Amino acid sequence: MSTGDGTLGRFGLHIAYRELGVINIDEFRQALIADVNALNDIYHVQFIRDARLNFLVTNEYGEELRVRRPTGGTIRFMDTHHYRPACKDYDL
Repeated sequence: MSTGDGTLGRFGLHIAYRELGVINIDEFRQALIADVNALNDIYHVQFIRDARLNFLVTNEYGEELRVRRPTGGTIRFMDTHHYRPACKDYDL
């Protein structure tokens, strides 16, 4: 349940990756996929809503970097590139 202020309600779930420290994006992808698979296989999670992924972009030494568009501007928010028609929300 989303509270509308960017936090999760009492049924929300956080997965912490802080203990991994500075991690290569490919390794993070593997960790994320493993955790999503565990949610499905072990905890029988089948549907989610209001998912967000927040992280600091750094170099290999942990120094924060800005994410830049190919045109040179910076971005702080990105919509998913995954396409799913809105009509799918009404499938039963």
